[in-house]
Amino acid sequence: MKCENGSSKLLAGLLIGAAAGGAAAILLAPESGKDTRKKLKDEACKLKDEFEFQSYNLSDKVSKIKNDFENFLHEIKSKLQGAADDVKEETEIVKNDLKKNTGA
Repeated sequence: MKCENGSSKLLAGLLIGAAAGGAAAILLAPESGKDTRKKLKDEACKLKDEFEFQSYNLSDKVSKIKNDFENFLHEIKSKLQGAADDVKEETEIVKNDLKKNTGA
């Protein structure tokens, strides 16, 4: 979760920085109001597209990490179950040997 939070903060920072830089560049340029509004609209569309792209990438990465973690947990569970079964078998063998040796 910490990684997700850090990634989302980085993404937000990059997007805010890009928006601020783009807006400052457009507002300081010596152009008419109509041209400035068009540029602002174009920059907003670019920013929206970039945000959607980065959000999709982040979502995809989180999904892959989740799937990898679930597979890892399944593998560990299988190994632990196998070890538990081995212990049960060994316990039965020792128990039967003790019965034979003690004459019970």
